Amino acid sequence: MRNFIFCVFIFCLHVSAIAQNKLKSGFDAQEFLDVLHLEWAHQDSGAKYVPKIIPSNYKRVYRSPEVGLKNKVDFWLRNDSVGVICLRYTVGGTSWLENFYSGMIKAEGSLQLNDTTTFNYKFSKDEKAFVHHGWTIGIAYLAPLVTQTINEYYKKGIKEFVIVGHSQGAALSFLMRSYLEYAPDTVVPKDIKYKVYGCAAPKPGNLFYSYDF
Repeated sequence: MRNFIFCVFIFCLHVSAIAQNKLKSGFDAQEFLDVLHLEWAHQDSGAKYVPKIIPSNYKRVYRSPEVGLKNKVDFWLRNDSVGVICLRYTVGGTSWLENFYSGMIKAEGSLQLNDTTTFNYKFSKDEKAFVHHGWTIGIAYLAPLVTQTINEYYKKGIKEFVIVGHSQGAALSFLMRSYLEYAPDTVVPKDIKYKVYGCAAPKPGNLFYSYDF
């Protein structure tokens, strides 16, 4: 009988540990605070504030080079079971140009980044949906880095990801989530669960984009 009770106890602990490592739907204040600290850890470009608290159950596994208009992405793992994608906010200089280039473009189309690179995108299935041009350019440079890393960790069994950003990073987080939703399965697997936290986010698109999101 004691052995049976002990086995049940161990099983319950195991189930509890698994539950803590999985994403839950809805807003979670502690989870939001944790990933916001990870987002603030982007302060590597001259800013004075550095977060004093990095949650101990998170570890950074990748920091991208600076691409496009000073865009950058960090990847973290929580308990080696949930990935966290942190998209950097405005850091000054040409980073502001991405905000100011605020003309609206169709939510499905392509951008010619240079003589050899074309970025095909879809953020909405609604033909009346339009999105911010500058942040679409940001996604154009970030998307290959994000999808490459998602695929790398998907092969290691990671199928749940949090996408987080502050300010410009929050707008990029919404657009990145939309991009991943409509990207073909040759770009990223379709059985992945995502959760988005956007802090102080400006509008990345019009109302028809919002309805689709």
